[in-house]
Amino acid sequence: MKRLYNLFLLSAMLIVMLGAVSATPVCSIFETTFISGIITDTTNGNAVVSGADITVNCNGIIKTTTSDSDGAYTVEYGISDCPLYSDISVSANYNGLNGESNDISWYTQNTQVGCLNLIVNVACANVSIVPEFGALVGVLTVLGALGMFFVVRRK
Repeated sequence: MKRLYNLFLLSAMLIVMLGAVSATPVCSIFETTFISGIITDTTNGNAVVSGADITVNCNGIIKTTTSDSDGAYTVEYGISDCPLYSDISVSANYNGLNGESNDISWYTQNTQVGCLNLIVNVACANVSIVPEFGALVGVLTVLGALGMFFVVRRK
């Protein structure tokens, strides 16, 4: 009986060991979306703008950030919030200068690290900011144009 028990125990250990050796690991996928770009000032020869307030809207989910010293910004979304080819708009504001971009360039990079599959989606949106014209400036512009019309017509 002891011999049968030892044979059963040895067989069970062999089956467990073979199962552990032949098991394949369960791989996972991590996917994320980065939205980035550069903020430039069109009134200053497209110089980069540091410290601009950036608002990014991806599928109605809004995130904010500030451009760094070289005018660059980056915002990260989870893949469920902002999947590849989502509807994105980026706006920037800095000292009365404003701009918006809906012109998005998409890039995807897929990297396998061991058993982890990294999928990184990058949406690039560069924003050029321009002076904001308020209602008063608009009225003055129209009045100036009308005045010039009458001056030119008078001659």
